Amino acid sequence: MNPDPVPSIELDERKSAVLLAVVRAYVRDGEPVGSRRVVEEAGLGVSAATVRNEMAALEDAGYITHPHTSAGRIPTDRGYRYFVDALRGQVSADPDVTAEQVALLDDLLSGAADLEDLLRRATGALSRLTRFAGLVAAPRLDRSRLKHIELVGLSPVTVLAVAIHDTGRVTKRMIELVDPIGDVDVQRARHAINGAAAGLRGLEAPDAISGLSAGAPSELAELIDGVAEAVRAGIDDPDVRSSAGLFVGGTAALADAGQFARLEEVKRVYETLEEQVVVLQVLQDALRDADPGVRIGAELPLRELEACAIVATSYDAPSDSAGQIGVLGPSRMDYAATLGAVRAVAETLERAIAGMTGRQGPSAPSTPTIDGNAHRA
Repeated sequence: MNPDPVPSIELDERKSAVLLAVVRAYVRDGEPVGSRRVVEEAGLGVSAATVRNEMAALEDAGYITHPHTSAGRIPTDRGYRYFVDALRGQVSADPDVTAEQVALLDDLLSGAADLEDLLRRATGALSRLTRFAGLVAAPRLDRSRLKHIELVGLSPVTVLAVAIHDTGRVTKRMIELVDPIGDVDVQRARHAINGAAAGLRGLEAPDAISGLSAGAPSELAELIDGVAEAVRAGIDDPDVRSSAGLFVGGTAALADAGQFARLEEVKRVYETLEEQVVVLQVLQDALRDADPGVRIGAELPLRELEACAIVATSYDAPSDSAGQIGVLGPSRMDYAATLGAVRAVAETLERAIAGMTGRQGPSAPSTPTIDGNAHRA
């Protein structure tokens, strides 16, 4: 979906200053903005009548509008988009957060039991910093590397296969066998499988494991084939291939007073957030053209989210894999503060993942260590 097809105009310096003043004042106070308020906000040194003329031109061009009979104006999606695009040239490379907020982030994300716990904590951190819903997509399994496969014999014909990836993700599959197998043979198979597949990317590992089957002793072949299929199933799942999971947190904050103008808008947002595959696609789409990415109102692909905006960025994980992180909130948001918060959480999350996977960070990777007890699915 695209903003209303109103012909755009080239904004001169004064029209730009008026528009940016309207956006800042409306985001801060949530009330329609009049010309006298703009004079105070922008400090243009011109009369309120001059500002009214500029505001009329901006309204004709679709950047602002006036609700009902109010004399004040509020930004449209096009007005917010102009503000965000102007903001990109002003925001520094470092997230605009305080030292106290950084310490809070480190505290919130420390001590996570596994990657999923860490990503859930990240959604909470996003929501606490922004008062919006936090969205975090896990790194893609097919791009990660297999660290280790653990096989646990649960019965003579049932084996649990646990695949641990260098991004910290863990997948589990039950393997049902026709012929019974003993514990010693289970461990023989585990040793051979790890020798062939450890360190391979997710898409390569199943074929490497299958290749062992032809030359394996008959008592191991069925289990080896089962492990290959288990690893492939974990990678080929459509939701897993797209990102290996979406985590949503802090949705209750969206119901706070002042977030949305109408209760129906809140209801539609809540219903949409239950469709995690759809929300994941919206999050990833926000980063299609730029990182960080911002989608506002009608720019979002769902009418149910037309009163919303998404601010998103990506975060790095081992094996050149990446996930996405962002917030969903009303289009009337403080975009500068939200961009800073999202980027700060992304950087903190990268450090936490590096510590969890035994790396020193993107600039100084080290050989990860295997610690099966540090993960849970």
